[in-house]
Amino acid sequence: MTSVLAGLIQSKTMLSGEQLAEILSFFKPLTAKKNDLLLTEGAVADKLFFISKGCLRLYYNNEDRSISTRFMAFEQTFLTSIVSFISREPSPEYIQAVEASELLVISYQDFEKLREKFPAWDKMYIYILEYGLTGINSKLSSLLTQNASERYRNLLKNNPELIQRLSNVNLAAYLNISPETLSRLKSQM
Repeated sequence: MTSVLAGLIQSKTMLSGEQLAEILSFFKPLTAKKNDLLLTEGAVADKLFFISKGCLRLYYNNEDRSISTRFMAFEQTFLTSIVSFISREPSPEYIQAVEASELLVISYQDFEKLREKFPAWDKMYIYILEYGLTGINSKLSSLLTQNASERYRNLLKNNPELIQRLSNVNLAAYLNISPETLSRLKSQM
């Protein structure tokens, strides 16, 4: 399970084999069942998840009891509530397993130990931050500049795996539309 993570780390850093082995020893395997909550609103995000298999979502519960999904993370992706992870403040969002998932998990404390011990590990940190920032920017841009139909068409074009792997409820929450609107859009395509 660590070989994919090892390959990703090697592609982003200049670490020796010994250093890489030590870093990987801090990542612990975790199996999450579908719908398991890995982070709840109000808790501090003290774990960074690497998805070996499965899917996690980062979402908010809105005041009207609707759900807004900020990010869907699939294989070979890191996920945490990044602002909470960095600031050590309570998270406003949840992390949930959308599918049965095999994860590798590192604690905030261990992540920071690695940053102190291996300056090259900061390249991995920068990669995680850049990946998150570009994902947030892309999502925000689509919400501000596209209507529901355009967002759905772009999803069909650029991320068809989301449509195949997610339930209509999760897909609608990701697109920031109601399940009824999603059904209408699907019938029009």
